[in-house]
Amino acid sequence: LNIADVFMKIMFDEKSDNKNKGPRQTPLWTPEKLDEAGKRAGQAQAWARKARMGELKKDPFEALAVEGELRYYSIIVAMTVAVAYGNATPRALTMMGLGSADGTLMEFAKIPAFALLAAGLGSGLVNAIVFAPPKRRNSFVWGIKGLMGGPLAVGQLRELEKLKTVGESEAE
Repeated sequence: LNIADVFMKIMFDEKSDNKNKGPRQTPLWTPEKLDEAGKRAGQAQAWARKARMGELKKDPFEALAVEGELRYYSIIVAMTVAVAYGNATPRALTMMGLGSADGTLMEFAKIPAFALLAAGLGSGLVNAIVFAPPKRRNSFVWGIKGLMGGPLAVGQLRELEKLKTVGESEAE
């Protein structure tokens, strides 16, 4: 036997009936399966819509960003604290001819710095504990804003309305 005879025997064997011996070809998507998949997709969409209705509406004030007047307040507080408690301040004041050797001016500068720090801390606590929860606002965000922006952040939060859910805003 040579190679050509073996090839011909394999290819054109008399026992071969040329029928498809593979797996039965059935469609994956029958009408019943399509109906079932459509029903499941509709249920998933209804669940997602219902979950979205309960979410709080997006509000630009809910971002953890200290902007505008809050930023200016925090810069003023930082500069006041740096001047009042800085180690180089007494030397700088004496070089400018404004300070004295006993440091009485420095003691007076510490009073407004401490008051501004206390106002910031108190505002952060009041925002986070008292004003933010009833308005459905994020207590952490408004606590940080109160800490950085002081009484200005309290005023800003008091002016805001209660945060509404997506469902409540669509109902109006």
